Amino acid sequence: MPEEGVPYGDLDDVLTFEEIERVVRVLASAGLKKVRLTGGEPLVRKNTPELTARLAAIAGVHEVTLTTNGILLARDAQALWDAGIRRLNLSMDTLQPERFVKLARRAEFARAREGLETALACGFSPLKLNCVLMRGINDDEIEDFGRLTLERPLSVRFLEYMPIGQVSNAQWRAQYVPNDEVVARLRALWPNLEPLEDAPESTSRNFRIPGALGTVGVINPISHKFCEGCNRLRLTANGKLVPCLSDNFEYDLMGPLRTSCTDHELLEHVATALAHKPLQSDFEGRLVYGGSLRTMSQIGG
Repeated sequence: MPEEGVPYGDLDDVLTFEEIERVVRVLASAGLKKVRLTGGEPLVRKNTPELTARLAAIAGVHEVTLTTNGILLARDAQALWDAGIRRLNLSMDTLQPERFVKLARRAEFARAREGLETALACGFSPLKLNCVLMRGINDDEIEDFGRLTLERPLSVRFLEYMPIGQVSNAQWRAQYVPNDEVVARLRALWPNLEPLEDAPESTSRNFRIPGALGTVGVINPISHKFCEGCNRLRLTANGKLVPCLSDNFEYDLMGPLRTSCTDHELLEHVATALAHKPLQSDFEGRLVYGGSLRTMSQIGG
C-alpha cells in the first residue's frame, strides 16, 4: 500500500452487490464454479458477508472464498461461516509485530493474529496463510512460517514477489526470492519434506513436513509459470475485467451493466476480454514497458 494511503472512491463508481451478483450468475451459466472475494480488503466494504451468501446461493457456484488481511476477521468470521464460506486466505507477510507495522503500515498485528485464531476456532479449512517473500525484508522468516504448520492446521504458502505497481526493475530484482530457494531452505531443516499431489489448476506446489498438521506451499508466478493451467479472471471493484495480472489490458463491464445489456450480450463482452488473455504472463516485460497501471491493492490478490 502507498504510505500516504489510497484515495477513497465514490460509491457510484463501484459495482453494486446486485451488479456483482449478476456477473457471477451469468458466468456461472457458462461454467464458472468458484468465486473469490479479495481486495484491497474485502471486509472493509459494508455487509460483505451478505454478498458472500448471495453469491454462494447462485446455481452452479460450488465455492465462494475470501482473501483478507485479517484485521477485521475476528469481527466477521462467524458471519462468513454462517454465510456458507468454508475456506479463507489470510495475507500475512511477517510473524513479527514490529516488522508488521513496517510492511502493513499499521500497528494491527494483534488484531490480525486474533482474526487468524478466530477463523481456526470457527473451523475454516483449509485456512491458507499467504506470505510474499522479499529478500532482506522477511526472507529470514521462512522456517518460522514452516514451524506454524507443525501444530496448526494451516496451509502456509510462500508467494514470489511480483513486479506489480510502480516498483523499479532494480528494486524488484534485489528483493525477489525464487521459490526453489524456499523449498531448499525447508528441506535443509526438514529433509523428508513430502511433496503432495496438486490439482491440475493449482497455482501452488504443496508439501507436508513429516507429522505436521498443516502444509507448506510455494506459488511461482515468475520462476515456474503456471499459465497453461490458468483459468482465472479478475473483476475489479470499478467493473474492469482483468484477464491477466501481468498485462495492463482491462475490459469495462460497468458500462454494459448500466446500459441494459442482455445476459447474452454480457457473455459476449466477457468473451471479448478472454480473447485478450495472453498465453503466458510477462511480469518482467511490464517493467521494461513502464510497469503496471494498477497496484495490487487495486487489482486484487
